[in-house]
Amino acid sequence: MEELQLQPDVHTALVESFPKNSSNLSHLLKILCRPPLFSTLRINLQLTDITTAIEALRGVLAEQCKLTGMAEFTLYQHPVIDDCIIIENRGPFSLPQVEKEIVVDLSCGMAVLRGANVFAQGIMACPQNLRAGDTVSVFSDLDGKCLKGFAGKYPGRKFHVGNGVAQVARSDLFNASGGVRGIGILMTQPVYEAPAMNDLPFPWVFSQNLPSMACAHFLGPQPGERVLDMCAAPGGKTSHIAALMKNSGVVVALEKSSERASKMSNLMEKLGLDNVKCFQFDSTKAVSDISGPDDSPPYLPASFDRVLVDAPCSALGQRPCAVNRLSLNQLKSYPVLQHKILLSAVQLVRPGGVLVYSTCTVCVDENEDQVARLLTKCPDLELCDAPHKLGGPGLPGSKLKSELLSKVQRFDPSIQLTQPDVRECYNVDTIGFFIAVFRKRSSPDVYQHVKSEGSPGDKRQGKIT
Repeated sequence: MEELQLQPDVHTALVESFPKNSSNLSHLLKILCRPPLFSTLRINLQLTDITTAIEALRGVLAEQCKLTGMAEFTLYQHPVIDDCIIIENRGPFSLPQVEKEIVVDLSCGMAVLRGANVFAQGIMACPQNLRAGDTVSVFSDLDGKCLKGFAGKYPGRKFHVGNGVAQVARSDLFNASGGVRGIGILMTQPVYEAPAMNDLPFPWVFSQNLPSMACAHFLGPQPGERVLDMCAAPGGKTSHIAALMKNSGVVVALEKSSERASKMSNLMEKLGLDNVKCFQFDSTKAVSDISGPDDSPPYLPASFDRVLVDAPCSALGQRPCAVNRLSLNQLKSYPVLQHKILLSAVQLVRPGGVLVYSTCTVCVDENEDQVARLLTKCPDLELCDAPHKLGGPGLPGSKLKSELLSKVQRFDPSIQLTQPDVRECYNVDTIGFFIAVFRKRSSPDVYQHVKSEGSPGDKRQGKIT
């Protein structure tokens, strides 16, 4: 994999949108093909303390390493995000390829690069003579053209993600009953060594990227407040917000997809977060002059102390990602949708309240330019400094005024640190991400419909008329 593969017209649009001389886009696209060299875990500090968590995780990961023959991983607490544990990964390694080849789908291959083993259902092709215990080389299908059950060496485009030991025979993988489930290939020599995060046996741990954790901390939710997460599924940030609120107050989580909303609700129940209310609802329609029954959407203006808009986006910051099949029309649709959701969010946050906007993309149109557009449209918003400086500034040459670039945070994994210490790299070697923090000004001339008895997080609040 040389660099992230995009549709030609999407690549052209991305190049044209980036400010000239502001960033090495080609280098960034290469970095996006590689996984971060750090894994991060969020710890619910209401259920355990960080020292106990590190020791418990160290023991579980040591057992993983014993099984695969890898060296143990280094773990430590993030110096600023106190509920975050950093794990140092390793790689890339140049590995010999063995005779027996396994082909997995693209999503499975990307997961292997971040530490996962190969689950049986992800295997597309394997030799006729595959037996449990065989050493195999694992390849990821770049074009999605490998047919399930293919028995020869796949001739299409593929890339090597590592070597492992088969846990099942071919006869168990492809049979009339649908095949086996569970681990199909135990990865003993991956190109990148990282811990497997899919089945950690603790209720207080959640695998999450560092910038995603930063969103909740930048939002700053407090116990007893009313907080809205407008694009909440799959629920990682929602659960973090609820935990920071010590499971008090109210967190409303909206998700347009009924299936994703249902899964999110199940996750909150599993995590024991009973201060979260999940609704299947279109966030662009979340504000109304008439509120829904039983605290359901839509909501009256100024109904929330804090609002998070982790917006639907082009996801051109996800790592590792070898191929993105996004169309140009899809790419152009995201800024339009994001702006609609943000306009609803501005109305829903109370005067003096906080609004956080985030994306997992590197696109200027969806990040700096989106912030500039919102500030022009909503003079009652103030762009603020986040409580912690983790990412870099916004891109110069974007539509955002130069004096405001230092207030937003762009997580750009292509940035090269000068003589970096490894423990300074975890804030840089992340997925591509963007965060902006706003505060809504309190102006009696603009917000006469809000009575002065209290905020939405205050039990003495007055009605919004």
